[in-house]
Order: sequence, then C-alpha cells, then structure tokens
Amino acid sequence: MNFQAHLKNMLEMMQEEFVVLFIGGCLVQLLISLSLGLLVGPLMGGYLLAMIRWLETGKRCEFNDLFAGMKRFGELFSVFFMMLLILLGYFLVLAPGILMTVWWLYVLPLMAHQGLSMGAAMRSSKGKVGEKGFFMHLVFLLLISVVPVVIIYMAAAIVPPLAILQYFLFPPQCACLASLYLEQFTEFDPEKRGRASAEAHGFSTPAEPPPCPPPVPEQHSQGRTACVRGNVQPAW
Repeated sequence: MNFQAHLKNMLEMMQEEFVVLFIGGCLVQLLISLSLGLLVGPLMGGYLLAMIRWLETGKRCEFNDLFAGMKRFGELFSVFFMMLLILLGYFLVLAPGILMTVWWLYVLPLMAHQGLSMGAAMRSSKGKVGEKGFFMHLVFLLLISVVPVVIIYMAAAIVPPLAILQYFLFPPQCACLASLYLEQFTEFDPEKRGRASAEAHGFSTPAEPPPCPPPVPEQHSQGRTACVRGNVQPAW
C-alpha cells in the first residue's frame, strides 16, 4: 500500500480537475443530504467511477460523468442499506462500526467499476482487506478521514471561518480511495500513473539517446590499423 503515491495521485487529480470535482463534490454531498442518504450509492458510485476512469486512462472529468451512477440506480441503491448497517454498528457499539467500515471499504468502487452485486462486492472487499492487512487499511482510513477533520476543527477553533473546509474534504478522500482501489484490484501502478496519463493526453515520453559504443582499444603492435569511416587504413 503506497500511501505517498496515492497522495500524489490525489493532488494531481485535484489540480487538473479542480472545478469539476470540487463543485461536483459539493453537489453530490448536497443531494445525498437532501435525499436523507437514499441516493448515496448512485451519486457516490458515479463520482468514484469518474475518478477511477481518470486514473486509468487520463480521461477528463465532466459534470455528466459525475452523475452517471443515476443510470444504474437499481444496482447501486442497495448501498444505502449497507450504510445504515454501518451507522447502526457505530451507534450501538463503536467496534462493529469500525470493523464494517474497514471490511467494506471497496464495496462501492467494486459495484460501480466492475458491476458486482452488493453481496459479491462485500465478500470481495472483506477478502482483500484480510489479505492485505486490516491494520493498514484502518491507518489509511484514519489518514484520509479522521486526521484531516481533527486538523480542521483545531484550526477552526482559532479562525472560525475555516470550519467550511470540512465540506471540501470529500473530493480528496474519494480520490485517495479510487487510487487505492485500483492498486489493490487491478494491475494499476500508482507510481506510474503520471506517465499513463500523459500518453492518454497525447504526450509522448522522449526517447533516450542510444548508448555510445565502447572505444576501440588502441593497438600498439607494429602493424596496427585504424578504422576510419568503415575503411581500414594503416596508422603510422
């Protein structure tokens, strides 16, 4: 799990797609709130899928892409019930909520990107977390969610208007999750994403110059020769 590479990919994505992802992220959060969470699956699924496509192919994000999950409403709506189950785990006892959050971290990307059913996605996500390490995934979640929120609240205690920054955490968090998902479930290399994106945009990496041939060792014999432009001439 390459934390540094995922952070780098997130920063590149935010720089190149700032307007679409941040405005779109605010709209997605607003619509989820207005729908009381009923649209969390279709809206977040489309938003994550646009980021995954950007990381895979370098395809520019458009506003229409962010809401593509609404076309698959029937498939992604079931995520709402998974979220309810996780919230119930937090309200009753904290530990089950944390366990389910980490186990099912990849459920929505798997459903949106690979078209898995929720049951298959839950099993696949839990299996991958168990394979790669529960603790590492927990640390990842803490780094992209709890730590930034704590920093923002500490800053807001000094400068109250900074509290608005919490609404801008959603795009970076989703970008980190999209990068991690591709690393774990595909052959995507997070460290080489920049080269793949450049090629997708039509930029080619300059070829390296061919290596220089090794020098011909000087011959000290009396009948030595020198090679000049393919002709062998005596060297006196």
